[in-house]
Amino acid sequence: MAHDFTKFHSLKPKLLETLDELLTHDIAKLMPLLRQEELESTEVGVQGGAFEGTHMGPFVERGPDEALENGEEGSDDDEAEWVVTKDKSKYDEIFYNLAPADGKLSGTKAKTWMVGTKLPNSVLGRIWKLSDVDRDGMLDDEEFALASHLIEAKLEGHGLPTNLPRRLVPPSKRRHKGSAE
Repeated sequence: MAHDFTKFHSLKPKLLETLDELLTHDIAKLMPLLRQEELESTEVGVQGGAFEGTHMGPFVERGPDEALENGEEGSDDDEAEWVVTKDKSKYDEIFYNLAPADGKLSGTKAKTWMVGTKLPNSVLGRIWKLSDVDRDGMLDDEEFALASHLIEAKLEGHGLPTNLPRRLVPPSKRRHKGSAE
């Protein structure tokens, strides 16, 4: 199938200049606003997809009274409810291939792997802060699984929570957080 290029409309230099101006200046001015909007966003209504398997979505926090009213038993149900569990074996394979020392990945090794996801450093920094639950600068297998889960969620277009909801806190870390359990 041949095309007759003589029937195409000629390019208009003025329109090309306007388009070039838009792309180089106007769009560049909007980019910081998008970043600011992402940081200020308070929407946490992410459900489905990577968050499937929870009753109300992983970013919806319930008070202890609500859990008991619904006939749930607190920590036992919370552990079964950890949204990362279904993909943990996949994340564990990656974790152990990165050769953790004493069961933990150093920040350097974890960062090298995380940067390979091609997410912006600002997003990876937020994921790190959410995932390093015990704040020791290293990731154990559960924290790494959480980081991997959040990375996948972000790559699929989902948002990140401002603070880590209890449903995303790794089960072994839940006993250490909160009041005397």
